[in-house]
Amino acid sequence: MNPNNLKKSFIWKQRLGFGICDFACNIAYLLVNTYLLFYYTDIASINAASIGFMFVVTKLIDAGTDYMVGSFVDRTHTKLGQCRPWMIAGAPVLAVGMVLLFCVPTGFSPTAKLVYAYDTYILFSFGYTLVNIPMNALLPALTPEPLERTNITTTRMLMASLGSLVSASFVIPAVNFFSDNGKNMAVGYRYTNMVLAIVVIVIVFLSAINVKEINPAPVVEKKTSLITDFKYVISNKPFMIVFIETFLLCVAWLGASGAMQYYFTYIVGDVSKMTLATSLMTVGQFISQLLASVANRFMSKRDIMQISTVFMLIGFIGLLLVHGNLVLIYAFVFCVGFGLGARLVMVFSMIADTIDYGEYLHGKSMSGTQNAFAGFMNKFSSATVSALTSALLVWGHYSASATTQPDSAITAIQLAFCGVPLILCILSLILMAFYKLDKIYPEIKKENDARRAKANN
Repeated sequence: MNPNNLKKSFIWKQRLGFGICDFACNIAYLLVNTYLLFYYTDIASINAASIGFMFVVTKLIDAGTDYMVGSFVDRTHTKLGQCRPWMIAGAPVLAVGMVLLFCVPTGFSPTAKLVYAYDTYILFSFGYTLVNIPMNALLPALTPEPLERTNITTTRMLMASLGSLVSASFVIPAVNFFSDNGKNMAVGYRYTNMVLAIVVIVIVFLSAINVKEINPAPVVEKKTSLITDFKYVISNKPFMIVFIETFLLCVAWLGASGAMQYYFTYIVGDVSKMTLATSLMTVGQFISQLLASVANRFMSKRDIMQISTVFMLIGFIGLLLVHGNLVLIYAFVFCVGFGLGARLVMVFSMIADTIDYGEYLHGKSMSGTQNAFAGFMNKFSSATVSALTSALLVWGHYSASATTQPDSAITAIQLAFCGVPLILCILSLILMAFYKLDKIYPEIKKENDARRAKANN
């Protein structure tokens, strides 16, 4: 199918069909990264250090399941394509995991609660893998054009931001509603997640039936082992740069998100102000995501990434310096969101380009496997954030039962909310200086198109 002859209605169906899946994924992802640690420590009464260790340990399991699912995607060939069968199969698993995470039995012993947390977090992570890795691997198959990939990714990120907005505007009010205004917070979290789980499973199904793979990966007759595939991926220098960048970006972003509820509870002194802050961050993402798609017509993806990182850096510096001025706090949170939005668009668009580079090097598309790497790094970032935040809280002598926290705990919260993310933004600026794929991509695309045309004749 010639991408130049596609109808506008089909192009937008591709963009929106792909985008709504990340709307669903982001509801689940931000739900866990924004509220789960607080739920564990303050509602389920699980020790913060134990939970931090759990987040790290479970990533070892994720490393295996992510790579396994990515490899299976690369070897799948059905009438629905490579990716969509896995998305459909994974949606129910993800939905069940979302609900069970926030259903820690209050009558269990501390050890039993921790075992329950391990089991349900592993289930949730596997469900997320089954949906998210195939979804990410789908992007190169939707279009061969790098600019249209940015357009599709922009639509996706806008939908993801809507998912964040749902979490920001719905979760806390819903928890209060279902908990009878805070009288039973455990019940509030449980029923809130049941509602969101239903939304997630319906949307993933709608996504899977509304996209079409018009640029499928070539079927390679030569079979390679999982070890060979691994070697192919790590030899892809542009991908490895984006791979590390994903870690730096996600830890900075999720670190701020995960510590935000602590920040507004104990530093601002009013957790209800958090709703506006998360909404402003989401609005900032919306605006920069729209601008990123336009800017990519005139600027390289790397340059857009660098400029966006500077905005995040300014935001975190401001948040580190201001304390009692709520207006300035909101302004700097918006600045963080503005930088975040365009960076997310560029990361996912860059990954699709690096997949083409891998095909250029080895004659084989590694979309599933490369996205398994990226997906694992995404979840490892989440675990790193949770472990780091937990460690900082322990270091700062944070006590969930205390109404007033010691100065050391306040410092720990500030470090988690803006100090560590600030440092990671600086590292991102240094790393992306080594990304050179934008300059040589036209030649790579020309060679890949010639190979595919020859294979189809």
